[in-house]
Amino acid sequence: MCLLVAALAGLSGCSATTPDGPAASRPGPSGPAGRPSTAAVDMVTRSGGWPRTQQTLDTALNELVHRCMARAGFTYPAARGPLPVAFDDASALVDLRRRERYGYGIASAPPGTGQPSAPYYTELDADRRRRFDLAFSGPPDAKKEVETGTGTVRVGVRGCDAEARRELAGDVVSWARMYYTPQALNGRLDALVPRQPSYVAALARWRACMAERGHPFASPEKAHAELAAAFERTRKTGRTAKARQGETSPQRRFRQRERAVAVADGKCALEVSLPQAAIAARRALVRTLPEQDRAVLADLTRTQAEALARAREVIGR
Repeated sequence: MCLLVAALAGLSGCSATTPDGPAASRPGPSGPAGRPSTAAVDMVTRSGGWPRTQQTLDTALNELVHRCMARAGFTYPAARGPLPVAFDDASALVDLRRRERYGYGIASAPPGTGQPSAPYYTELDADRRRRFDLAFSGPPDAKKEVETGTGTVRVGVRGCDAEARRELAGDVVSWARMYYTPQALNGRLDALVPRQPSYVAALARWRACMAERGHPFASPEKAHAELAAAFERTRKTGRTAKARQGETSPQRRFRQRERAVAVADGKCALEVSLPQAAIAARRALVRTLPEQDRAVLADLTRTQAEALARAREVIGR
């Protein structure tokens, strides 16, 4: 699990990515493009109304793919999209139960969150599975590169999945930009959040709370980094099998310490409202993005609003 500041970026991994392309300018004063709307701030920070919006879009996407695949002679579930975690939901973000079981996920990684293949797919013979894949994704070479602000992604332009995205967003490029570009903008705020006064104050309270619990770390990120380094040292020693009876192995002792630190980190974060300070700082920083980025966001929120209206028609809301 990523730590609080990095987790709020909504990106893979726990470090910021330096973007390329036209969205790479630094946040700056507000300009003629106007103040970002609430919908734009929600989109970048994955907070506020974004989770419900994304759930509606995903549900409609599943329904459209279901209809398209049925026309191709295949079964595809018209499933309700899961509600994504809102990054202003402190309890879900910290996830104490997960920390109690896995700590930070250094020594014992949590199970993957990917869904297993559906039975109707796994039971297909090789030829029919190949035709299913072709109907869903189109030919492997039918791809288009889309600039997102952190580089490019390759998106399919044929098949039922592309057809559904096109029906909702107008074209697959607009869908990809609507999904990936806000992530890129969010990731650029990572280094700025820890310097915001409200977050600095909350972090000072977190440090005091951790020290009282016997874990004097400077920040959640430092706690994770120091434990990760300690785990690597423990692994290299290889002293596991010859512990005396009643004495735990170095690895087991590490897991106990990791869980203790991670749980204390989470409890202190909730106690001093560190996640709330981080998301408030991030939402405020979105409004300081330079004009060109605010213009991009205005365009993306228009795309999102149009896609949401179509999605509600598809699922009858």
